[in-house]
Amino acid sequence: MGIRKTLFLSLGTSICLCANDIYKLDEVVTVGTKTKSSIFDLPMQTMVITSEEIENSGASNVGEIFKDEGSIYLSTSGGNGATISIRGMAYGDTLYLIDGKRITGEFSKTYELDRIPADMIERIEIVKGSSSLLYGSDAMGGVINIITKKPTKSFGGNIQAIHGKNKNSVDFFVHGVKEKFSYRVYSNYLDRDAFTKKEITDVKVMQGGVEKSPSNLTGSGNWASLRNALDDSYTVNHDYQDDLELKTIGGGVTYLLNDAFTLDVDVSYLKEDKYSDSISTIYQSNYVQSGNSIKVKYIPIEQLDDNERYTLDSSLSYHPNENLEVKYTLAYSRYEKSRKIYTSLWEELGYASKEDSLSSENESTIEHINNDLLATYTLSENNRILAGAEYRITDVKSNAFSVDDRNYKALFAQHEYKLFEKLGFVYGARYDKDSIGESETSVSLGATYEITKDTRIKANYSQGFRSPDDRELFVDQTSPSGKKMLGSTVIDATVGKTTSWDLKPETSETIEAGFLTKGNIWNFEFTLFKTDIDDRISGVDYSDYMSFENISKSEIKGYESSFAITPIDDLMIKATYSDIDAINKTDNIQLQYTPEKLASLTLSYFLKPNLEIRSITKYVGEQSNSDDEKIGGFGITNLKLIYTRATSNMSFFAGVDNVFDKNIPEDLGAIEHSNYYIGMNYTF
Repeated sequence: MGIRKTLFLSLGTSICLCANDIYKLDEVVTVGTKTKSSIFDLPMQTMVITSEEIENSGASNVGEIFKDEGSIYLSTSGGNGATISIRGMAYGDTLYLIDGKRITGEFSKTYELDRIPADMIERIEIVKGSSSLLYGSDAMGGVINIITKKPTKSFGGNIQAIHGKNKNSVDFFVHGVKEKFSYRVYSNYLDRDAFTKKEITDVKVMQGGVEKSPSNLTGSGNWASLRNALDDSYTVNHDYQDDLELKTIGGGVTYLLNDAFTLDVDVSYLKEDKYSDSISTIYQSNYVQSGNSIKVKYIPIEQLDDNERYTLDSSLSYHPNENLEVKYTLAYSRYEKSRKIYTSLWEELGYASKEDSLSSENESTIEHINNDLLATYTLSENNRILAGAEYRITDVKSNAFSVDDRNYKALFAQHEYKLFEKLGFVYGARYDKDSIGESETSVSLGATYEITKDTRIKANYSQGFRSPDDRELFVDQTSPSGKKMLGSTVIDATVGKTTSWDLKPETSETIEAGFLTKGNIWNFEFTLFKTDIDDRISGVDYSDYMSFENISKSEIKGYESSFAITPIDDLMIKATYSDIDAINKTDNIQLQYTPEKLASLTLSYFLKPNLEIRSITKYVGEQSNSDDEKIGGFGITNLKLIYTRATSNMSFFAGVDNVFDKNIPEDLGAIEHSNYYIGMNYTF
């Protein structure tokens, strides 16, 4: 179905667009400058997902919240959890924060969105484009800052429960304030079923360097054993979404020590169990020929993950007067990961038990200690200076890594200044030093100009970088697909990697220019952008292993726009459109798995003030796969019914995702058909 047909079908189905509020350009955020600023006054493109949108989304976690956001590409297929791409950048180029603090966990940065409960979130702030000035490495593509709920009355809270076709979840949040003391406690339980497709896999055995079907193997002994034990093909389960059980509990306290000092302490615990069936690229059998294990391709495998995370954050704020604020934050996290890969064909491959067929194992403990010092001095309403320092330590113990402790140091400064009444600037510089890498300097300069009270033009230049992570440098293990994965510094002559090489940090330069305007019933925003990336780090496949190299220069350019209008009191409409041209300039080809277009149409009609029918249609354009082949675009429509405050304390919502049962291209995995859910939210 084409984009026009998809969007108009959505229009006819639900009647009309947006959330419970017209799209706001004057929302106050902290993510762009680490100070409170209106989106209207920021030179970089910034957006907010509001508390109303989150409460009415039917989402259990952050990944599900983003499925309704039209200007961001969310990929949820595969066993690696939800991933986000902003403006065509890689998912590893987006930095995730909770209340301004880095989230730590997987090296591959793919699981976090499923792990953050929706019910603990007040709002989500998003900066698009390089933001390394304030946040350092990993923010080349943008920053997502998740703001948690804070106490608002002496005692209160809410309970949310959701039942769906493939999930059940319960969230609980309670908070309170008494004089100088406040507290908040939250918990979440999510039980999500795998989304599985039956597929036929054609098994191949490597004999003499050639792939052969088991029935075509020649010779006696072990070759005969495999020929007799293995079928040429099997019908297997392939999970495009893991079976997941997730438990989270956390909370915090705030205490006003006196008029100048405030102390915050937060703790959390996460337990995650995941299971998935898939197909291995290559698997080692228990049969040996000429001193080497016989390898088998395209057989079913089972992956089990058992992960835990503990966090403890504390901060002390000093606010002696209305002009000065100094804040020191100390954050600790410990992440324990256990991942194992087996095959259900263990007996056919000559193993005594399934446990003996263990192909890949990752037992890791990752500890992070973050120290942040931030000072803000307001000279006047139009003149504000911010300066900060960071010191981060990473300690890894893993059977997949051999790495010394790693630390990062940084200093940065920023100045917000209105030179004239209508012209404002934000500029600054940052210096970063990685203990095992190179130092980096980042600068940023942005400006906004007020044409009228409700119209702004803006421009921004920013530099970004991403240091190579420990996985890219030091990993030495068998991947879930069965292939040897080796960091750039690792040598393994048994698979042909005889050279160690250093990885340089990726660096980027982003230029953007935008136009924002609003009226009483409408908002419009348009932004042009261009990002140049040097020393792009990419995974490179060789015949017997894969590794990581600085292989290319990339250029990503395009534009994005959004328009929201409330033509009548009961009707709201919002549309977004992005056009992205992402080129690997080294090879002059399109970047892989980067949609050329993104579009969305959200329509809302209020049958009465607290009863809303909403439809969200998202279109993802063509993209190139790993063979540089074009794979077609697709459109998905989700429907929602939201009954806010059905009683004084109770709200209800229900919905169907992918209501028209659309498929997505096979290269992108799969998506559930007509995935329904119902839920309630009780506030007290």
